[in-house]
Amino acid sequence: MANMKEVAKYAGVSVITVSRVINNPEIVKKETREKVESVIEKLKYQGNQAARALVSNKTRVIHVFIKQEIRMVDPFGMHFVAGISDALSEKYYSFLVRRDWDFPYKCDGIIAMGISKDEEPLIKEKFSVPTVLFGHSDLDIDSVDVDNFSGAYDMTKHLIESGHKDIGIIVINDINRRYVFDRLNGYKKALTEHGIPVRSDLIKFGENNEQGGYYKAIELLGESNVSAICCTSDALALGAIRACRQFKKNVPHDVSVTGFDGLGYEMLTDPKITTVQQPVYEAGKELAELLIEKIEKPETPMIQKMIKPQILFNNSVFMKE
Repeated sequence: MANMKEVAKYAGVSVITVSRVINNPEIVKKETREKVESVIEKLKYQGNQAARALVSNKTRVIHVFIKQEIRMVDPFGMHFVAGISDALSEKYYSFLVRRDWDFPYKCDGIIAMGISKDEEPLIKEKFSVPTVLFGHSDLDIDSVDVDNFSGAYDMTKHLIESGHKDIGIIVINDINRRYVFDRLNGYKKALTEHGIPVRSDLIKFGENNEQGGYYKAIELLGESNVSAICCTSDALALGAIRACRQFKKNVPHDVSVTGFDGLGYEMLTDPKITTVQQPVYEAGKELAELLIEKIEKPETPMIQKMIKPQILFNNSVFMKE
């Protein structure tokens, strides 16, 4: 493994300059800094992290707080953590995944995911180190979120432009999560803009799993003449397709069904589900990059960023004439 002297020799600078690039990069000229950083990456130099931590009182450890109800084996959690891991490793930070509020070990910063509206005020109360939130808040908290409103709006608009007017929606039954109502409001906005009344009888709230989608789609199909069902997760959409089959409804020719997530579940049925694909990996990566910036440059102004999702077009939407 390369040492600091080898990095200095290869870059044509002094050992002191290499040390400054690592510990105080802002005081090094951009051209010199980029040259040294390139050599560090090429030689895979990691330095003595333990010694640096002792001197700087920094751990170079990040805590990633993910609520218990979010399963780490699901694609959502796996993609999210992968994005964080890739961004942190580039800057020689490590991380620990925490499942509760109590952090007995010191860290340099926190990435929080799965926080409800009621818990948002606790972030500043509980955490004394720089913290970034996956989601968005009315409070002064740095955050990165997927634009759930625009995702649901775009999908509903796609259904309308495909000739559908009687569009039901199955909403995740978790009223304390901002993204839930962002998706519902995106659906409502698209209907309103196209002169289609928002009907309360076409709005159903269900548990966020296949069974929840199945039961709520049964209600929609039994109580109305929907030609499309907009589901706010792919798990719900899987259940909705099963309900359509029970009603002898062909998907998509009789009833179109759409989802939201695009992390793999949309491939588990025939037809494959047209869905809103969440850029979860990118969100995790940007959260980690934002947190590092807040740690290394505390004067950085607050940042609240939205990442726009895209529609993943598959075969579950029928174009009506």
